[in-house]
Amino acid sequence: IFSAKYRRLTKESLDCMFRTVTLRKCRSGLDERIKGDVTGKLMRFSPGLAKGFFRYYKIIAWIILIIFIWSAYASALGMYNYYKHGNCNGVEGGFCILPGGNDYDTKALALEYGLDEKELADCLEKNRYLGKEECLNYCLGI
Repeated sequence: IFSAKYRRLTKESLDCMFRTVTLRKCRSGLDERIKGDVTGKLMRFSPGLAKGFFRYYKIIAWIILIIFIWSAYASALGMYNYYKHGNCNGVEGGFCILPGGNDYDTKALALEYGLDEKELADCLEKNRYLGKEECLNYCLGI
């Protein structure tokens, strides 16, 4: 992004993406350049694949755009949940790939040990520095 070459390409691609989302044609011809470049590279390996890519370029581009938007949404939601609830999944809890969040099923633990779910979640959050085993023992009173 910091190189002059990539700044220009970034500006063109964002303009083209915005125009594509609003169902208008790209002005810069970036879509045609990408289509030609990728098709040319695919021709070396598989002419049939290159032909399919060339024919279905718009559909492939839309699929990639939808996946990008979904991925950005899912990432933002995971970050929000991590900030708000201490895990990637929100109030339900569960496995979180981000380190530091509690990955306990607080609802099930609270039910099993007859504790208040909110108090248990707060205790686990405050004492997570103890380590998983010690934290769980401390908060459950074992």
